[in-house]
Amino acid sequence: MNTVISIIKLLGGVALLIYGMKILSTNLKQISGGKLEKILISVTDNKFKGLITGILITVATQSSSATTVIVVGLVNAEILKLRNAIPIIMGANIGTTITSQILRLTSLEGSSWISLFTPAVIAPILIVIGLLLTQFAKNKRMTTVGQMVIGVGLLFTGMITMVDIASGFSELPILSEILSKLSNPILGVLAGALITLLVQSSAATVGILQALSTTGIITYSTTIPVILGQNIGTCGTSILSSIGGSKNAKRTAMVHLYFNLIGTIIFLIFIYSFQFLIGFPFWEEAVDMGKIANFHTSFNVVSTIILFPFIGLIEKLTMITIRDNKRTSEDDDEGDYLSVLNMLDERVSKMPSLAITNSTNVIESMGVLAEKNFRKSMFLLKDFQTKKLDKIQQREDAIDRLDEEVVEFLVKLGSLDLSKQESVSVTALLKIETEFEKIGDYAYKFSKKIENMHEKNIQFSEFAYSDFEKIYNVAEDAILTTIRVLKKRDANDIIEIEALKEFAEMQIEKNRNAHIQRLKVGKCNVESGIAFLELLTICEKVIDHCLNISIATTNYMNNENFVTKQEFRKKVYKTKTEILKNKLNECNHKYAT
Repeated sequence: MNTVISIIKLLGGVALLIYGMKILSTNLKQISGGKLEKILISVTDNKFKGLITGILITVATQSSSATTVIVVGLVNAEILKLRNAIPIIMGANIGTTITSQILRLTSLEGSSWISLFTPAVIAPILIVIGLLLTQFAKNKRMTTVGQMVIGVGLLFTGMITMVDIASGFSELPILSEILSKLSNPILGVLAGALITLLVQSSAATVGILQALSTTGIITYSTTIPVILGQNIGTCGTSILSSIGGSKNAKRTAMVHLYFNLIGTIIFLIFIYSFQFLIGFPFWEEAVDMGKIANFHTSFNVVSTIILFPFIGLIEKLTMITIRDNKRTSEDDDEGDYLSVLNMLDERVSKMPSLAITNSTNVIESMGVLAEKNFRKSMFLLKDFQTKKLDKIQQREDAIDRLDEEVVEFLVKLGSLDLSKQESVSVTALLKIETEFEKIGDYAYKFSKKIENMHEKNIQFSEFAYSDFEKIYNVAEDAILTTIRVLKKRDANDIIEIEALKEFAEMQIEKNRNAHIQRLKVGKCNVESGIAFLELLTICEKVIDHCLNISIATTNYMNNENFVTKQEFRKKVYKTKTEILKNKLNECNHKYAT
């Protein structure tokens, strides 16, 4: 009965250790405000920087799995290239060994003065300090810091609990029997891999080994294969995170597996060949926490040194394992569309700043597709082809799918605990994507109206076509400027859209009146007249939605709540009157002549 109770307490210690790591990692990522992801992105130009960054971020987050999952998400979103992700993953493997070096501190012993600084004393102090910070914090940032401090305290408390309980297992015959089986390299590697898959933390597996080492019955022959196995088992998290991702995301997870698998094979061959031929004098000696931590670190450092020069070969190996599908030129639009969808990865939604950037890129892609449909529809007016109309339909379907995906992604993102600026950005992006989707709808209506004209053999007169072409050019430039506004967020571009809107209003009214006069004198028939007015209305609506996007982007840029068109125009006339006047003159010169 006592043994059962001890095992339950040991499992409780493991749970505390893992939970402490999770709290520390989660709150550190939250307090970083997306800086971890930005740091990872910024080091892609140098593989040595990538290696060091992988080490430092994993030391900070206390989880190689967390770093690797972030990297998989960044590759899936096409923010990181596969080759640039490889050194970061190698660095993460080294960084995770720092946890075992920290946990070895629980074995410190010394005078009463030194004992004041051991984890056994520091752990409860940290928990109390963290609790006070979370209870009396006046801002969210301080609460997060308090939770981080609690995480460190729980991490140490879990390890101390494991050590206290495990030290009483030295006389259990069953434990000695199990451990003797693990000295078999195959069984030891499998055990290490399975335990790590189960607890989802290589550091926790090493921590369990370190705790059991206090019994005095853990030897090098037992420790080495288990540590090698846990390095394979830790790849399970990244592999699971890549499911449903792009091929490059899956390749990134395979990099993690190949790195640890190749390193394990190299170590197994060297160690057991040497042991068989010559023999290590310390092979059956008992190990302590420090020796376990040192071997864990040595394995990852040496594996990195050996494999670092072969980053290109590892990349090729993953490319061979996960091959690209063959595509024809007809698949280009669909391929680009699928690629854009990868940016809306759920893994990225846990990184608000990156998720907002990715969402913006996807919405920009919606605008590009809508502009392409609007432009291709105008081509149909002169040269109608069913094949071209079918491509417009495909792009419209792509816009609708992107609309569904990005709205779902942003709604989920908005439900998270965001900063005020992030919340305003998400709200603005929801408004912007709705407007781009409507522009896409009007571009599709444009093409269907021309199809209807083709079926009824309706044609514009030379005068009507010339007048419509001018308004079309205004609308087309409005879409292109709007896409540029979202991309560059230049206030002058926003003023240009306002100028295009004002110019279009005057010209559309003028063209309507001119067309009515043509109808009266018989220069155009009624059916072509109706078609002309309908197409003018489509252009007018497109420009309206472009202006709505510029207003929403203004809020996005200035971190403020939405304003009405009237309020927006008052701001324009009050602060940008001269620029607006110049833009209107440019419009008259460009479109009215």
